[in-house]
Amino acid sequence: MHRDQTIACRAVFGTFHAVDITNYPSAVLSLQSLFALSECAVFSARRPENGERENDPGMHFDALTLAAVADELKETVTGGRVQQIVLPDSRSVALEIYAHRERRHLLLSAHPQASRVHLLEHKPRRGVPKETPLLLLLRKYVRSARLESVELPVPFERVLFLRFHHAQHGATTLAVEPIGQLGNVILMNADGRILDALVRVPAGENAQRVLLPRRDYQLPPPQDRLPPLGESDEPHGEAGPSPVDGDGAGEDQPSLLWRSLLNRFAGVSPTLAREAACRATGDAGAAFTTEAFMEARKVLGDLWSAAATGEWTPGIAVDEEKGVAAFAPYELNFCGEFVQAESMSAAAAAFYVAQERDASSSRDEYAGVRGGVAALVRQAQARVQSQLRALAADEPGPGEPERVRAQAEWLLALSSQITYANRPGGQEGFSLQDGMAAVEPGLNGQMQLVIFGAGADFGQPGEKEPGAEEGDLIVPLDPKRRPVEQAERMFDRAAKMERAARIIPRRRARLKADRAYLQQLENDLSLAQDQPEIVAVREALREAGYLRQRRDRHEKTPRDRSRPLRYFSPEGFPILVGRNARQNEIVTFDLAGRDDLWLHVRDGPGAHVVIRCGGQPVPELTLNVAARLAAWYSGQRGNAGAAVAITPRRFVTRMAGGRPGQVHYRGEETISVAAELPAESEQWLAAGEN
Repeated sequence: MHRDQTIACRAVFGTFHAVDITNYPSAVLSLQSLFALSECAVFSARRPENGERENDPGMHFDALTLAAVADELKETVTGGRVQQIVLPDSRSVALEIYAHRERRHLLLSAHPQASRVHLLEHKPRRGVPKETPLLLLLRKYVRSARLESVELPVPFERVLFLRFHHAQHGATTLAVEPIGQLGNVILMNADGRILDALVRVPAGENAQRVLLPRRDYQLPPPQDRLPPLGESDEPHGEAGPSPVDGDGAGEDQPSLLWRSLLNRFAGVSPTLAREAACRATGDAGAAFTTEAFMEARKVLGDLWSAAATGEWTPGIAVDEEKGVAAFAPYELNFCGEFVQAESMSAAAAAFYVAQERDASSSRDEYAGVRGGVAALVRQAQARVQSQLRALAADEPGPGEPERVRAQAEWLLALSSQITYANRPGGQEGFSLQDGMAAVEPGLNGQMQLVIFGAGADFGQPGEKEPGAEEGDLIVPLDPKRRPVEQAERMFDRAAKMERAARIIPRRRARLKADRAYLQQLENDLSLAQDQPEIVAVREALREAGYLRQRRDRHEKTPRDRSRPLRYFSPEGFPILVGRNARQNEIVTFDLAGRDDLWLHVRDGPGAHVVIRCGGQPVPELTLNVAARLAAWYSGQRGNAGAAVAITPRRFVTRMAGGRPGQVHYRGEETISVAAELPAESEQWLAAGEN
């Protein structure tokens, strides 16, 4: 459904916040600060033979992705009322829909290289200066109408029906066809007659169907391919060699598995085909074989089964060089690091902002790569937070191991006196002949062993077990187990609690140190000035164990050779500033002397700053300058007041088992300064460089 030609199109995209994933509260990506329509971006690319272009942003928005978006729209906007309609550009329609007490903005794009459907976080701007016939009809028939249903009329095809009902004009349908170069948005009445189309297609030699007002709407021609689900006895469904498996590389080159999947099955994009090949063989570029084809076909069916179950895993793939390289409603394994998003729209928005950004309108030429690494940092932070929550849930309360062990010891000691009055034994079957203890029902009706005056206070001061007198020890009894068996289980449980009480505090301290290190890397990324410094943050994540070790990667990563900044204060004191964890390590332990002064913002990530004074008294102005530099090159940049700790370098030591740049310090004094760069800082920096 695509033609071979060089494509150039102009798209309208908004206030470019350059995949600003650093503002996300977690690694699960949201639409916030990612996507808004307004500015212009120009794309051009050549489509090679067979299938879609390999670097085409549209190669990821396939029928399976559209099914995931359709499920999302059914939950978020179905039943809502259309309040406003704008054309952000000549090939897009945006609807503002009020549903479930919330305004949502839906983008319907028919760009040749970026056709898609998804929700936006921000209200799009009007990009077409004149009102078009389609816009006037949409305002008449769709504005103030209720979105009654979201449908996929054709299995395994990129066609979406949005059915509306207007109180005055009745039913209409908006057909959205995000099918690359033939993408379109078509408005039709209740009888299926076209009212107008975003791109009118007159009759001609190359027209597969006519899309003009007053014509009956026809679905796109069906694909002569197999469905990705189920078995088939069709000849071209067999796994034998076929001419369609060629990859355009020449007769001497082997056929590729992913191209065979792409050419044989409907609703399969290059992204989906490569993922299926990767899961089946471990290599997205694997050669075609009968065994590999059969395994990949099963994988393809498993991936497509999400359309029936609704169990989507939307996210983006972050590439080492390209930043956000792909998106999909399933986990991607063949390219980059996969970062899960909160919705399919969030994943699509993150990708298209990165791919379609106009570099000339951005002050940050590394925004795409920076945004991708930021997503990885956020993912690592979410992982640490999840582990901390799990530790909190597993940690026993104060005195809990001792209490369980005491319960087990008493139960074992009195086990011979606890008998079953009735077999096979219910709660009423316990009896005990002992004056120091009794078996009686608890508040919940369960039988329990009460040891009178055991004098055990296991827990917080003043805490008392439910139903117990002061000093009594309660042992819940399990009628399905004999007392000895129950006591053994309680001893095992107490031992696990004791181990957890020893291990969890150490593990928590390690995770908190990692959380601080990830905050430092987040700060490092915001201060990175070139690609090697950005890549260095990603490699630091890998070294810390938060990224997979890619054995199949052979390309060299650019090495971070940046050096700490060197300033000269007005009184002539050298001031060294580290702008990332690696530079902090150099400043503190390689360049600073024992008697130099060391500065760092309190309770947050930031630069290690050293005043080279050799133990000499440092004037107040130099202290203030160094403190402001420490605050500026930190996570508190821009704050009116930042607390900065100052101590001699000899009181700073590496954190035992810590990451690069993580230290302990003592004997500090604290001053408060504005986290702003002094106006004369460029002169001081130049003096330090000279």
